[in-house]
Amino acid sequence: IVQSAAYRQSSVSDRSKPDHESDPDNRWLCRMNRRRLEIEVWRDTLLAVTDSLDRRIGGTPMSLADANNRRRTLYGLINRREVDTVLALNDFPSAERHSPRREPTTTPLQQLFVLNSPFMQQRAAALKAKIEAEIKLPAEAGSTQVGEARVAAAYRQVFGREPRRDELTSAAKFLGSSPTDEDWRDYFQALLGLNEMLFVD
Repeated sequence: IVQSAAYRQSSVSDRSKPDHESDPDNRWLCRMNRRRLEIEVWRDTLLAVTDSLDRRIGGTPMSLADANNRRRTLYGLINRREVDTVLALNDFPSAERHSPRREPTTTPLQQLFVLNSPFMQQRAAALKAKIEAEIKLPAEAGSTQVGEARVAAAYRQVFGREPRRDELTSAAKFLGSSPTDEDWRDYFQALLGLNEMLFVD
């Protein structure tokens, strides 16, 4: 299945292609369907791109509500009677019954988690520390050069690509002329919450 042409398709819908006209609902798999990451994969990805993932194998389960828990989500504590809030917000099925499939939802609470949770704030701080340690610019470099270099490094780290010109412009508007540490942390948190991080295209 993984090596099939259908599996390796992009999910980008090109309306100019004849395939789009003949299969607009993608019933015959002319493109890959856009897929949202499960909470376990998304959380582990956030930890990995911020170099915070604890890769130890085995051990006792830990609460996912603890923002300092850097273990893989696989090692999260599951209470059958009361599913962890982080899991419940992100479509994790009830542990009390058999659930062959998850019903995906998109709710405001999920984005509020991205904006306000200590876990996301710590991931943003970790990404900020990593980017600052990675970039070695000469002392005479201007703040614009430093800003663009940091933004580009963050895009490479988080998305594996260079930022587009419009993304650099948006970053400059967001950060302003002399960004504080808190501005950078907020920017990195916004990057980690983008749909590009949450969906597989």
